[in-house]
Amino acid sequence: MAGTRAGQTVQSVERALAILKAFSAGEPELSVAQLSRRLSLPKSTVSRLLATLEANGFVVQDAETGRFRLGAELIALAHSAVAGLQVHRVARPHLRQLADTVGETVSISVLDGRDAVNLEQFVPAHRLVMRVGWVGRRMPAHAVSVGKVLMAFLPTEELDRLLDNSLEALTPHTITNPHTLRRELARVRQQGYATAFEEFEEGLHAVAVPVRDHRGEVVAAISVSGPAYRLTRERIVEIVPQVIETAQRISWEMGCAVS
Repeated sequence: MAGTRAGQTVQSVERALAILKAFSAGEPELSVAQLSRRLSLPKSTVSRLLATLEANGFVVQDAETGRFRLGAELIALAHSAVAGLQVHRVARPHLRQLADTVGETVSISVLDGRDAVNLEQFVPAHRLVMRVGWVGRRMPAHAVSVGKVLMAFLPTEELDRLLDNSLEALTPHTITNPHTLRRELARVRQQGYATAFEEFEEGLHAVAVPVRDHRGEVVAAISVSGPAYRLTRERIVEIVPQVIETAQRISWEMGCAVS
């Protein structure tokens, strides 16, 4: 008997979820009869499930039409789900796989003021690389590929504030002219990724791609970095599609509808 009840409980949950998923932007309100036909369930079953969902705030019945629509309780659940999505935790398996695939160091970073801060880093076991982006390290955003990505998608006023101060030259290749950097950031927005060739440290090349959240906003950037002799400009062009695909997978798990 206990096994039967457990089976019925699972079926009830599945049916209740099917009811919630039946609503859409195109059909925000549905009647018992419509749900019954769509889900191939008896009206009595649909009515009982709707009554339970309504009692818990997941659906609301219109007093005039008798139709149901999704309730505000789902909004609270959605906010809780979003709050629980920590981008670096979502990204971990994807970054590890990318590092193994391209054979170079892979990181994910966020913007904090004028710095890019590394949250996670994965290095293939067979590689010995310069530890320029270890977890927790702060790097001047204008000098690294992840920083360029994160700056490129900032609102205009925030970017203006960041570029209001002087830009430090870390190598002879660092972009220190604000106007030149603005042109570079415009190119990043257009092509969807950023590169840095010996701008942070001589002998180091990198490429980065944005990661977006459920609102479609850029909240992080993932990068592939390595020695210039190995991660050449030509090699970067080859791996860009893989880096973009990885970023899209992470974005999708963060709730972004990636095309």
